[in-house]
Amino acid sequence: MGRIIAFSYILPIVCFLVFCLKNTKKELWVIFFYIILSLGFDFFRFLLHLENETVYSIVNGIFTICEYTIFAYFFFTVINTPITKKILAIVSIIMFLLIVIIFISSNKRNFDSASASIESITIIVFSLIYLFRQINQPQEHFIFLSPNFWVVLGILIYMSGTLFLFIMASNLSDTELQKYWIIINISNAITNIIFCIAFLVNRFAAPNPSAEKPYKDYNNIPENP
Repeated sequence: MGRIIAFSYILPIVCFLVFCLKNTKKELWVIFFYIILSLGFDFFRFLLHLENETVYSIVNGIFTICEYTIFAYFFFTVINTPITKKILAIVSIIMFLLIVIIFISSNKRNFDSASASIESITIIVFSLIYLFRQINQPQEHFIFLSPNFWVVLGILIYMSGTLFLFIMASNLSDTELQKYWIIINISNAITNIIFCIAFLVNRFAAPNPSAEKPYKDYNNIPENP
């Protein structure tokens, strides 16, 4: 399983460097940075868990804060409606402060279930808002031709797949938590593969004019004299 997880990180990194390094959008750079950060934290946590459980829990909490910040910034970048952006910014700041406060006041000897659960629920809501707006917005191209759609789909699968475990983590022993941690690993692997698809779509679908043009109301275009 460890090799599969490592490969799932390497695959999107390679895809980004090969297909997106010279021509990509800012939001995909955000996701690339997240993949690098996630890989580093996973490797670091694996080493620390063998030595010090308290430090391991602190690292988990720090990663939760970093992960939430990155995902919130991604959604702030891809959602263009001014009112929605303002609401997103306000909610993000409130949730960020709440997660930090819970983390500081939590027991550093156990997995911080509360902050991880709040993060997952908030990001799931952001994902659903994005998908709802995209589905209901008239477009000239299919939604799956957008790399952002695949990124959001990957985030949604990851957060939904791990939410139940995060909620139940406070009621599980360390042995039970490690037993069910495979759920997080599998969700993470699936998400990384979907991120890889997003990078490929950005490379091969973006040059298609129908995938990049904004929506136009052709019924209101005046006829040529």
